[in-house]
Amino acid sequence: MNVEFQNISSQHIRNCFLKAYEGFPELHRHRLIVQQQPMRTTTMQAQPVVNLAFFRQRKRHYIIRLSDNIHLREQVRVHELPEEVLIGWFAHELGHVIDYLPRTALGLLKFGIGYLMHPNFRIGAERKADIYAIAHGFADFVIATKKYILEKSNLPNRYKSRIERYYMSADEVVLLVQKQEKEQLRMDTLI
Repeated sequence: MNVEFQNISSQHIRNCFLKAYEGFPELHRHRLIVQQQPMRTTTMQAQPVVNLAFFRQRKRHYIIRLSDNIHLREQVRVHELPEEVLIGWFAHELGHVIDYLPRTALGLLKFGIGYLMHPNFRIGAERKADIYAIAHGFADFVIATKKYILEKSNLPNRYKSRIERYYMSADEVVLLVQKQEKEQLRMDTLI
């Protein structure tokens, strides 16, 4: 296993991450750092580590940062989140890492600029991360995460609006899965 946990004492968080990580075998050869730290604007964030390995795709390292808390009316500690929510969140972040794998160093820099500067680019990146998570078998977990975020009554409306703007809804995930299942069924009858 090529995972290093930093500042994470919660076995619940570690176990949830490892359950998601198992579903992404193409990441197992890359070093992944999972680090808990205070964050203001986001709950989780996946990025490549900028070091000498950054310039070599096969040797590149990645970091997933997670906040100590989700700021609701009162704080919810990340280690108190339900298992399926945390697994879905981690699967989404690992979907970002999958998206980074084929990119060159210059491609990653362009990606970062596009993500920060262009809302439509950001929407595409977040949806792509969800699609990768779904393709790796985490649809139910992604749906659980979205329902938790969007249906939690004490989430501020501003936060919900941001999530609704940039991320797939639970209904969109369900429709995507149904479409994939229908296509798979059609392929099975052709074989």
